[in-house]
Amino acid sequence: MLRNIAVAAGLVGALAVSGAFLVAQAKPETATKASPGLQSKAAGAKTFDATCSSGEAIDTRIDPAWVGQSFAKDGCVAPVLPASIDGYSATRKQIDASTAAQKKYAAAADAYQQCIIQFVTARRTKAEAQNKTLDVALVVIENHRVTASEASKAKSKALLNNTIRAFNEAGSEDCK
Repeated sequence: MLRNIAVAAGLVGALAVSGAFLVAQAKPETATKASPGLQSKAAGAKTFDATCSSGEAIDTRIDPAWVGQSFAKDGCVAPVLPASIDGYSATRKQIDASTAAQKKYAAAADAYQQCIIQFVTARRTKAEAQNKTLDVALVVIENHRVTASEASKAKSKALLNNTIRAFNEAGSEDCK
């Protein structure tokens, strides 16, 4: 019995020691260690500094070729992602053109997805009319193509936002 109590006490002690490492201690920051974003540079200066980001990672991997190609003769072909530009060296005209290209891509991706949905719906209707079941592989693959298209739209938008953020940073004197 004493052995069981000793084992339990040892476990409680070990948990207490390991828990002590996980607890963060909150200490008030001194004026010299305060965040630079909260300090004003001079009397009457801005209440916050510019937000400068760097090294943001965006997944730019492309989908396998089969994802965008016509499958089962559905006639639906995915649009090509618009080219990404360097926002730090881009002109305002290039940013506007990149924005327009992203909007055009998003519309084309929506049309591509609608094409797939209509194809699967037509196949389902035909299968039901013939008292057959729709091929599960067809549905899974077409669903993957729609999902991949949505992910590519999000990727395109993220790349554009990153480009615009870089363009704005390049124009901000506080980020240099």
